[in-house]
Amino acid sequence: MERTRRDLLARTGVALTAAGSLGTAGCLDFAAADGPEGPEGTPETLSCEDDDFVRLAQPFEGEIEGTLVTTEATTFELSSEGNSETYGQSIRLVLRNTGEEPGTTLGRHAYSIQRETGAGWLDVRGSTTGEPVELPRSEETVDSNGAYSWSIDLEEEEIASAVPDLDLRVCPPLGPGTYRFVYWGVVDAPPIGTEFELIG
Repeated sequence: MERTRRDLLARTGVALTAAGSLGTAGCLDFAAADGPEGPEGTPETLSCEDDDFVRLAQPFEGEIEGTLVTTEATTFELSSEGNSETYGQSIRLVLRNTGEEPGTTLGRHAYSIQRETGAGWLDVRGSTTGEPVELPRSEETVDSNGAYSWSIDLEEEEIASAVPDLDLRVCPPLGPGTYRFVYWGVVDAPPIGTEFELIG
């Protein structure tokens, strides 16, 4: 909890003085919330009470190919910092073209954030309009040693707002369990991904 408070203070530029820390502690607890409020462990499925919520469909087929994938031209590798993170903290990921030739992708938003359930891996995000939506994609060239990097705050609002021009929501709320980040935008190659544990 102390780590979360320090990070919150750093983001907002607030500094506690010794004299004022006692009176402000309650406000910090309220601002930082109590942690993940969604189902724990491996739920049977992900359910949302909002009738207008339409979960993002999985835009790829089959299993992910670990963290390394090879195309006819080059190789892409996905790396992440650690394999567990606290609710409210950031998970940092990098997709890099580690080959010697340029490669083609579908852009930086061609990824899924999924949770493991009894019904399989399901995206935590969905549309709020009552209609299914697709994530933006457009072909881009990534030069040798070029990369996409993400720093995703593990909070509902931050995950939902990471894709511009789409009205998305995370439902139900995040809960402690197993998640994965899947990049499915390497053209003519299977998706690659990495799992991580979300803890309270």
